[in-house]
Amino acid sequence: MKELMSHNIEETQRFAEQLANNVHGGSLILLMGPLGSGKTAFAQAFGKALGIKRAIKSPTYTIVKEYELPDVGKAQRFIHIDAYRLEEGGAETIDIDQYLDQNHICMIEWPQFVQDYLPDNYIEIHFDFLSEKQRKLTVVLAENADMNHQKLIRNWLE
Repeated sequence: MKELMSHNIEETQRFAEQLANNVHGGSLILLMGPLGSGKTAFAQAFGKALGIKRAIKSPTYTIVKEYELPDVGKAQRFIHIDAYRLEEGGAETIDIDQYLDQNHICMIEWPQFVQDYLPDNYIEIHFDFLSEKQRKLTVVLAENADMNHQKLIRNWLE
């Protein structure tokens, strides 16, 4: 576990960019935290750092948004999932497995609503409010994370 302190949105975006610079296909990144804590801003900066030129919006209503990546050396697609609307059920209607392969980088907001369908191989980032602008990001590596996720954490945070 590692804690990152963000004093403003730009710093949160820099953390996302640094993660994107080290990510690889097959990565699963889970973003947790209350509404307005910075999850979507993090995902947007992450996608932009991967080279996505079009607007990256939270897929709150569509649930899943796929973006082709210009650098196919990292992966073919960035998959952004917002599971917030699945709080009352419906997670079984999304074939999450199709997004969890070596050709995709998958980032999920509100993963607790699809937890039963996720592997135990991921990086989890918790966003906590400290003040209007400050956030604490707590980065947790899943207990059964593979070597690729372990290496990603080391390269990103060290």
